[in-house]
Amino acid sequence: MDTQALYDKFRTRLDNGDWKLGQRIPSIRQVVTSEGASHHTVVKLYERLVAEGYIEAQQGRGYFVTRSGSDGSAVMMPFSSSMEMPSDPLFRLLQGHPDAVKLGCGWLPTKWRDTDILTRSIRRTARLERRSLVEYGDIQGYRPLRLQLCQHLNNKIRLHVSPMQILTTLGATQALDLVTRLLIKPGDVVLVDEPGNGNLIKLISMAGGRVIGVPRGLDGPDVAELGRLAEQHRIKAFYCNSTFHNPTGGCVSARVAFDVLRLAIEHDFMIVEDDVYGDFASGPHQSFAELDGLERVIYIGSFSKSLSASLRIGYLACNLNLIAGLLELKLLTSVAVPGFCERFVNTIMTDGSYLKHMQSIQRKLMVQQEVTQQALRELGWRFEIEPVGGMFLWVRHPSMDDLNPFIQRLADRNVLLMPGSSFSVTRGSDECLRVNVSHFSPELVPLFRV
Repeated sequence: MDTQALYDKFRTRLDNGDWKLGQRIPSIRQVVTSEGASHHTVVKLYERLVAEGYIEAQQGRGYFVTRSGSDGSAVMMPFSSSMEMPSDPLFRLLQGHPDAVKLGCGWLPTKWRDTDILTRSIRRTARLERRSLVEYGDIQGYRPLRLQLCQHLNNKIRLHVSPMQILTTLGATQALDLVTRLLIKPGDVVLVDEPGNGNLIKLISMAGGRVIGVPRGLDGPDVAELGRLAEQHRIKAFYCNSTFHNPTGGCVSARVAFDVLRLAIEHDFMIVEDDVYGDFASGPHQSFAELDGLERVIYIGSFSKSLSASLRIGYLACNLNLIAGLLELKLLTSVAVPGFCERFVNTIMTDGSYLKHMQSIQRKLMVQQEVTQQALRELGWRFEIEPVGGMFLWVRHPSMDDLNPFIQRLADRNVLLMPGSSFSVTRGSDECLRVNVSHFSPELVPLFRV
């Protein structure tokens, strides 16, 4: 029996629940005897099942089931009752079955990533930067990469910044964490987009901040509501997506950016500009940082969304008087971003590979937005914002006030979505859901008929 046939047989048994979670499965020697397969074939089979998370090897004891289910869906080993993480929709999405269509995710499909460019650049970087494979990186960030980021920001948002104002991070998540640790103290009032980044809401709450949502509209946050909140509270910071907002896909207009910055100056609060989707915009786009020059704006970007989630390369740009505090926090929490990863990103930015890759991604996203919007509109779905690029579409259906049953029905078909409540501070948003258009396909259209 060849490896694929044996794999299919074991997958069927695991998916049907023949082996239960935590149960020890037959040893390699037993399978060799019972299936008439070679030792090499069975070893490769078990390596693949381990890599996919179906089984795990326990030293001296054998192999045990960590994923099983009669419906073919992923069911992870149980956590302690005190842990709530497995019930989190994002957790379930990230840990979903490898074959699932992750239509609610926040990243590009694997087939959209130019792995040939990545492979060539990795080899070149490893050949030229061997020391980076084993040594700590620069705590502030690899200086040639910070110089490249200065040029990148100038081209992208017309922001003139020095390398001393840039700090590299483990993705945008760490950048948001460092900024929150530095700025937010227990009891501080913090404003965020509503709907917005659910993890950010939790992050600020963990720091003791009191989170209030500012409604998001077609051209950015509701300035009138922002002004009202600023009159009522002493605001410490406003965290805001500027380009292809998560989850609505909208972009901040120049007028709204100016009005928000005016309120920040008048009421003395910081703006934390989360622009992780900015590279999906073709040409320069509006930002708070451009208008402010980083006086009271902290700008955050990332390559995790556009290039590779595995690299975990993000960065922030800010006023020089904040760098020392952020640098100390980074040293205490992670020391440095892996030097090899920083040098790799510098390589593809220097030789023009990144720009070429992003131009291709931008064109694909524009097409996918148009195709997805048209398909859903014909099925009765509605969306107030019609993005012309980016990954996200924030949709609702007039016949359903609560989309959670619909989300569950699609999950039963191995199509995973994120409920609107995952992006809400207080308002629920159960009537909405986020669709990642890059994962939408004609095969999914029948599932969206209501």
